[in-house]
Amino acid sequence: MRTSQQSINIRALHSRNAAKRVTRSTSTSVRANRRANSMTVYATSDKVQIIKPINGDPFIGMLETPVTSSPDVANFLSNLPAYRTGVAPLLRGVEVGLAHGFFVTGPFIKLGPLRSTDAAELAGCLSGAGLVLILTACLSIYGATAFQRDEVVGLKTLSGRAIAKDPLQSTEGWASFTSGWLVGGLSGVAWSYVLTQVLPYYS
Repeated sequence: MRTSQQSINIRALHSRNAAKRVTRSTSTSVRANRRANSMTVYATSDKVQIIKPINGDPFIGMLETPVTSSPDVANFLSNLPAYRTGVAPLLRGVEVGLAHGFFVTGPFIKLGPLRSTDAAELAGCLSGAGLVLILTACLSIYGATAFQRDEVVGLKTLSGRAIAKDPLQSTEGWASFTSGWLVGGLSGVAWSYVLTQVLPYYS
């Protein structure tokens, strides 16, 4: 009798231990599932997109970045002569030509083949003037080919108000811009030559 009772007690202990092991394994599996679920939630959470299509439209073909969409960059670009629609195209061309004509002579003077001679300034400025003339011809060719047809459909706002077109985006406006570029570029080259002859610390 005692042996039979002892065997029954041993079986009961084994069954209890087995039940405890099952509960422990199920609890660990539940914890693992909870951890896995929490990990998958973190993995599928949306990240902040720094670079995205402009206005949320990927078909525009322009990306919106912290650099291109910042107010400082927008103000700088809107103050450039090419984007100031309130200024006449002729004056815009003069402004752009003055800046380019003044700075284009430097590489010719300091890096040209006559940089070690006394005629370096004159040769560099003449080379800069020649480059201005070549770029003027290129601007004329671009204007003659890019604005050949008039747009029939104009731009309007949602309320129906017509938006005035930039006068630079036409054949006449581009011709005025090219004329201003030629005058401003040659004036910048001439001013650069004057400064090379007048400034005492240039040489």
